[in-house]
Amino acid sequence: MDFIIESLKKQEPSFEELIACLEKIKSNGEVAVIKFDGQRKDSSYTVFVSFPDNKREMIRADENDLKKALVNVLLRYVEEYRT
Repeated sequence: MDFIIESLKKQEPSFEELIACLEKIKSNGEVAVIKFDGQRKDSSYTVFVSFPDNKREMIRADENDLKKALVNVLLRYVEEYRT
């Protein structure tokens, strides 16, 4: 979790750092997905984290900007993890 928090504190985390954050989520047994949707004109990037081993609600972001979608999902993941 510390790696994710530190990455999100940066002004402009790189895509490599954000993907590494998803790898950390994967290592916790959760599922992380990035979807590129060519059928949609708006919000064509979807990022979500699901929790197959428990009843937690999926965390999802649909955005026009992939980095924004990644950051939004990661921020919500950290916020929910702390509560």
